[in-house]
Amino acid sequence: MSTFRRYFVVMALSLGYAASFMLPYIKYVFYDQLLVGINCTNEQAGLLLTIYTIMNLCLYIPGGWVADKYSAKWVIVLSLAGTGILNIFFATYMTFSMAMIVWVLLAFTTAFAFWSGVIKAIRLLGSAREQGRLYGFFNAGVGLFSAGVSAVGMFVYGLFVADQVAGLKGVIYVQGAACLLSATVVMFFYAENKNGAEESEDDKFQTKDLLTVLKEPMTWVISLLIFCGHGIYTSTSYFNPYMTNVIGVTMAFSGVLAIVRTHILRVICGPVGGVLADRVKSPSLVLIYCFAAMTALLAIFIFIPAGTSAVVVIGLQLLLAAVTFTAYAILYSCIEEAGIPRKLTGTTVAMASMLGYLPDMIYNPLFGRWLDQYQNTGYIYIFLFLAVSGLVGMGMAFLVRRRGNARRFTESAG
Repeated sequence: MSTFRRYFVVMALSLGYAASFMLPYIKYVFYDQLLVGINCTNEQAGLLLTIYTIMNLCLYIPGGWVADKYSAKWVIVLSLAGTGILNIFFATYMTFSMAMIVWVLLAFTTAFAFWSGVIKAIRLLGSAREQGRLYGFFNAGVGLFSAGVSAVGMFVYGLFVADQVAGLKGVIYVQGAACLLSATVVMFFYAENKNGAEESEDDKFQTKDLLTVLKEPMTWVISLLIFCGHGIYTSTSYFNPYMTNVIGVTMAFSGVLAIVRTHILRVICGPVGGVLADRVKSPSLVLIYCFAAMTALLAIFIFIPAGTSAVVVIGLQLLLAAVTFTAYAILYSCIEEAGIPRKLTGTTVAMASMLGYLPDMIYNPLFGRWLDQYQNTGYIYIFLFLAVSGLVGMGMAFLVRRRGNARRFTESAG
C-alpha cells in the first residue's frame, strides 16, 4: 500500500471516529433541542448517556476479542455502517423510547469492537518505525473532522431556524452520512497486509490469548499510562472556569481559548508528537519528557502568585495544552514499543481503554466536589492531583522505555 493511500485511510478512520461518537454525546451541543425532539426530561436525557457508558464498560473486553479474532477492516466497516444507519433511523423516528434502543445499539457499533479495531488497523498500516506518525496524524484528523462535521452540521441546523427539531434531525443526518462515507472509503481503500502468505497458527488470535493479555505486565503499564494521559487531557476543560473565576477574563474570551486549545492545538501537536516519536524511535521517550513538562507546568499553576498577568497565564495554559496533545496523540503507539504481539492488539486496547478512560467517570465528580466545597482554592487541589498523575505517567513511560530498550538490545544482538 502506497504512503498516500495509507494516510488517506488514516484520515478516513479519523472521520469515522469523529462522527461515530457525536450522536451518543449530542446533548453536549444540542441539549435543549434533544429534550424537545424526544419529549423527555433532564433526568431521562442523562439516563441515555448513563446507559451508553455502562454498556461501553461491559463491551470493551469482548469487543477487543472480536477485533483480534476477525478482520479489523470488516469490523470497522460494519461498525461504521451500523452507526450511520442508527443515526439516520433515529433522525427519522425520534422518540424517547427509540432513543433508549438506539443508545444501547450505539454501544455495540462504537465501543464494542470499533475502537479496538481502529487502533489495531492503524498499527497494522505501518512498521514499528511509523507508529508515532500514524497515531499522531490519526489524532489530528479526529480533531480536524470533529470541527468539520460540526461546522457542516451547524450550517444545516441554521437552515431550519423556525424548527429546532428539524434542524437537529438535519445535524444527525449529516453525522450518519459521515459514518457511511468513512465506511465506504475504508472498505475500498484499506488493504490488510497479508504479505502474500497464510498466517501461521502462532500468528492467529486464539481465545486462550485473553489470559496472555491479562498476565502481561505491559498491559497494566499501558493501561495506567493511558489513565494518566487521558486524565490530564480531559481535565484541560477546567481551564475554562479557572480563567473566568480566578484570572478574570470574559466568558467569550475563555471560549475562544477553549477552541484554540481543543481544536487548533490538537491538529498541530498530534503530528508533531508522532514525528518526534518516530525520529527518536521511541514514543515512550517523548512521553517521558512530555509528562515531565506537564508536571512542571501544573506545579507552576499551583504556586502562581496572585495578580500574575493574564497574558502569562494564557501562555502557560496553551503551552500545557500543547504538551498534553503531543503526548495524547502517541499514547497507543507505545503498544508496539512494549512488544505486545500484533495479534493481541485489540484485546490489549480494550483492556487499556476500560481502565484508561476511568477518569471520565472519576475526575468530574471529584473535581466538582472540590470546586463546590473550596471554591477557587479547589483549582489548587485539581492541579496538585494532576501533577501527581503526571509523575505516575512519567514512571509508566519509563517502564515502557526500559522494555523497548531490552527488545532493541536483543534484536541487535541477534
